[in-house]
Amino acid sequence: MIARAALALLLLAAPASAERWRATYVVTAAGIAVADAEVRFTLGPQGSPYSIETRTRSRGLASWLMRSQSEARAEGLLQAAAPLPRSYQSEGHWRGVQRRTRLDYAPDGTSRIVTLEPAQDMERTPVPEDARRGHLDPLSALVLLTAQVRATARCDAQTRTFDGRRVVEFQVVTDPIVQVGDRGLLRCIVESRPTAGVAKDRPIEEAMRPTRSTLLFGVAKPGAPAIPVQIEIASRWWGTIRAELVEMTSAE
Repeated sequence: MIARAALALLLLAAPASAERWRATYVVTAAGIAVADAEVRFTLGPQGSPYSIETRTRSRGLASWLMRSQSEARAEGLLQAAAPLPRSYQSEGHWRGVQRRTRLDYAPDGTSRIVTLEPAQDMERTPVPEDARRGHLDPLSALVLLTAQVRATARCDAQTRTFDGRRVVEFQVVTDPIVQVGDRGLLRCIVESRPTAGVAKDRPIEEAMRPTRSTLLFGVAKPGAPAIPVQIEIASRWWGTIRAELVEMTSAE
């Protein structure tokens, strides 16, 4: 109880500056390092622009088995603790295939697919036109959660994302149980469920089954905003994938 209260005070006291930050993570599966990830972001006060950029690259055995790398970037405006995206783009290689996506957003929040390569990567369920309204891109969804934590010291939020191919619904709640292993950090429980653009490489009922993940939020250094310091994601092939924060610095 005391640790959770102290964390809440620390999160709420973190300044809402527009400074740019760089966070680096090591991603492991079954205890083996499989990728390196870097996140650069600017998250200022309400009414200010935000940007977030991610870079990932496979390493070790995973690099030998299926080399992959990707970059993604989202920009928008943070208004009333809710991001209004302007653009989202991603690019990368997966098993030797080049993939590119770019979404632009109209003022009403409707997305327009500018680039989608390959145009069809696999057979999927249809994505209705209305699914392109009232959603966020995947990176802006992380901005939404981070802004919510900063504003309330809780992580209760819900949103829907569209990445150009797939629509996913997210429900995030604050874990009511303080676990000793969390070291007093804020634990967020994330339930995600794809609802459209679902790949047909397995039974649809199985593919649309909700997935549970957890994020631990904390302040890595004085003056920095609260960000995920540990992420655990359930994976179809790898079991639980964990990303651990290893460094947090100011970025130019």
